[in-house]
Amino acid sequence: MYRNDYSHYNPSYEVIDVKQTRPISITQVIGLLSFMFLAMAAGAFLVPPAYFIPAVILEFVLLFVIPLINRRDTVRGNDAAAGLTGALALLFAACSGAALSPLIQGLVATPAGLAVLGQASLVTFVVFAAVGLYGVLTRRNLGVLSKFLSVGLLVLLGVMILSMLFSSFFSPFALLIGLGGAILFSLLTAFDFQRMKHSTADEAVLVTLSIFLDFVNLFTFILDIFLIFGGFGGRRD
Repeated sequence: MYRNDYSHYNPSYEVIDVKQTRPISITQVIGLLSFMFLAMAAGAFLVPPAYFIPAVILEFVLLFVIPLINRRDTVRGNDAAAGLTGALALLFAACSGAALSPLIQGLVATPAGLAVLGQASLVTFVVFAAVGLYGVLTRRNLGVLSKFLSVGLLVLLGVMILSMLFSSFFSPFALLIGLGGAILFSLLTAFDFQRMKHSTADEAVLVTLSIFLDFVNLFTFILDIFLIFGGFGGRRD
């Protein structure tokens, strides 16, 4: 945690890198997150669906590239959010939107689909804001959920892979999968917002990226639920 200037006094007169312990700026995280939402919307509505596969590939590559560039900026003493790392985070968000463009643009093409998309988006933002605020304000240590959340992610991933391979068997459980995914990523959102409070400024982009991924996954599962209730059968059918 951040301490006043006197706490950095070193009787041995060694030079201490105070920047390494600079606390994260919540305002900076929210600001970058807002721009990532805009980039995601641009990718979803403006990128032709034909670019779906390249967007998914680039998104996957950026997941490994962004931490490396962030580490380089940290070593050089640069502000990662204001440099290449922040720009790549915005590109990642645009790719995330482009990966959803076939579904989003298909829904927008019909009044019923547009209504479902609007309802799912509104519910997602409300849930995301509520659990995020809880994660910031609660005094409970949500870190105790880390093992449970890790196991939950693995189980959910396994079920989703099986549902794609054996869709006829898992289709009756689509609603349960959607609800399970929405609950899991709601918990992850609260967990990552609490983790944000204890992170350093050098981790701002990586923490924002984690929170953004929570939002994207929360949105897709909530959208799944609305699609099922709307008679669309779910996005993976």
